[in-house]
Amino acid sequence: MRVFLTIVYSLVGLVFVTPLIWMLSTSFKYENQVFEKPFVFVHWEDINFGNYMYLLTESPVVTWLSNSLIVVIVSVLFRLLFAAVTGYAFGYLKFKYSNTIFLIYLAALFIPYQLSLLPQFIAFRYIGFLDTLWALIVPNIVDILSIFLMRQFFLTFPRDFIHAAYMEGSGVVRSFFRIALPLAQAPMLTLGILSFFMIWDQYYQPLIFLKSPEMFTLPLGIHSFQTQFGHEYAKQMALACIAIIPVLVTFLILQKRFVESIVTTGIKG
Repeated sequence: MRVFLTIVYSLVGLVFVTPLIWMLSTSFKYENQVFEKPFVFVHWEDINFGNYMYLLTESPVVTWLSNSLIVVIVSVLFRLLFAAVTGYAFGYLKFKYSNTIFLIYLAALFIPYQLSLLPQFIAFRYIGFLDTLWALIVPNIVDILSIFLMRQFFLTFPRDFIHAAYMEGSGVVRSFFRIALPLAQAPMLTLGILSFFMIWDQYYQPLIFLKSPEMFTLPLGIHSFQTQFGHEYAKQMALACIAIIPVLVTFLILQKRFVESIVTTGIKG
């Protein structure tokens, strides 16, 4: 039975991996080799590195990549800090009307994001954020789902630790940064990785708020590249491979801690 399940899982996994294999092999081919029959994975005697050289030296891919990294890193850091502070206030401090205010926060989850695009566009045009990376960073800072998850974590947070800090003279802010925040690494790591993936793939926000090619993020840059090089599939596949490298590297580095954090958060929640 175990052998049968292994075979089934391997076949299912192969179905999902096949497009990635084709993408990787195509990125090292010349254009006349893309749809050749029979299919050849790699022409080892004639590997084409020219697609990557063109993208890295003669196209704005490096600029798009750096813009995406700036947006993702800054957004994730601010989002985690805001979610931790807000979740701590709602889940642990329990100030007056905290439940009512939190319900208002949750109600915002039912508002489609598309409805907020026009007010955001008008506000960003007024304060000069249009066609800047701040137009992508600012909307990503406040995430209701992240606040909800951090609140759930702090609802079960041991109060003895904070009370001991109060006994030693620490205030609310100091006890939060010295005790609560370090102990919240597991849920924050989970939220950080998930936020990284979600923000990295954002397309509509850059499409609406950005107009200068040098300000494009990678998803918007890929779309403009496909429009310009619509029939050059080898270059497009090379660009797609470059686009998944940061995501793949992030997941591989943090894979073990990511799984552990999900298990730990699930047990505590």
